[in-house]
Amino acid sequence: MINTIKYYFKLGIDICSKNIARIGHIMIALLCLQSCSAGEKSKEVHYTVSKYPFIHAERNEVVHAEVLDSFFEQLYLLRTAQPLQVNILQIGDSHIQCDLLSGAVRTDFQNDFGNAGRGLVVPLHVAGTNEAFNYKITSNVVCTSKRCVFVNDPMPIGIGGVTIRSFSENTSFRIKTFNFPPLDYAFNKLTVFYQKDSSAFDFDVLDSTGRVVGSLNHIDSSDYASRITLPSSTNEVTLKARKNASTQNETTVYGLNLETDNSGVLYHAVGVNGAEAFQYVRAQYFGEQTRALKPSLIIISLGTNEAQRLPFDKVDAIQKLDSLITVLRVYNPNAAILLTTPSDSYFRKKYYNTSLAALHTAMVEYAATHHIAIWDLYSIAGGYKSCYQWLRYGLMRSDGIHFVKKGYEFQGNLLYEAIIKSYDKYVRAKK
Repeated sequence: MINTIKYYFKLGIDICSKNIARIGHIMIALLCLQSCSAGEKSKEVHYTVSKYPFIHAERNEVVHAEVLDSFFEQLYLLRTAQPLQVNILQIGDSHIQCDLLSGAVRTDFQNDFGNAGRGLVVPLHVAGTNEAFNYKITSNVVCTSKRCVFVNDPMPIGIGGVTIRSFSENTSFRIKTFNFPPLDYAFNKLTVFYQKDSSAFDFDVLDSTGRVVGSLNHIDSSDYASRITLPSSTNEVTLKARKNASTQNETTVYGLNLETDNSGVLYHAVGVNGAEAFQYVRAQYFGEQTRALKPSLIIISLGTNEAQRLPFDKVDAIQKLDSLITVLRVYNPNAAILLTTPSDSYFRKKYYNTSLAALHTAMVEYAATHHIAIWDLYSIAGGYKSCYQWLRYGLMRSDGIHFVKKGYEFQGNLLYEAIIKSYDKYVRAKK
């Protein structure tokens, strides 16, 4: 009896072993098949973000996405290891100035398509306002400043939407970037956008030890920017004003571009607290200086502040938006444009914003009429009165307009997912 039990026990083990072996072979075959399939689709990305229950996930797409085909082709070339840099410029208000939304999109793009550098940075801290989390610019002197929202102030506005000015020949600016592994924001190419005329100081460029590694002169390069290649990659440089002529008596800085030699994406974000579309149009050098970034895609994320105005005029708001798009196209005729609608928010902290609902409808109609790509965050996020849900889930601040970090990052991930859905469709259509 005992021997019989041992026999069937051993037989069972043998059968299990053979079945496990068969399963193992099947799993290996499936993995190989999956690997081959993945190899065939390696140019696609397949990005998905987890959703909250009030989000209309089925609407998270770019409408009129075919307008972005030239941009998608450049992304495709990056996925096929072609040596190039793809520039994206996002323009907005306070939702973009904090760089949490745009920072999430930047991170997603650079993880999937390569990191070509931090891109445009603006001395916002020196101007006395909030700066992005992944860089810091400081100065040894107190500078005067202007945001583009103050359209009647005579100080000119350039690429950053915020300008700083100093009349001290001892002025210096320390620029430092911070890494967020796996992304490294060390740079070896520096472009400075600043006033370049006979009154402008020149700059010496110092490394972190204080050693001079180069110089920028007001008579070199373009009329509004000077560029230098550093001897090695670094996360920190200092610009120190240098007076070479009696006429030089000030420095006026609009922004800086930090790059590398790597192929990949440069994601530039320009955001100004309180900004509206017409204020970027009125900014003296803004449109012209966007050309220096060579954007393949321009994302316009405005509308929140327009919808806070009383009385609200949606026709006027759309006309001003159209004026901004016209200016950007003049200087960037080959750039694709993506319009985004603002998410729902409160009016004066406690009222549901009917103006925002009206602006949303007008923006969608404008995009359809002019065949402009649009990402309809307003509808995706839940539409009219959905700001209540964003507050309830801890995604919105108590002011009823701005969002907390995870709220902005969630919006950024949604935007990237929508773009990648359209990109993947573009890649599949190439086959």
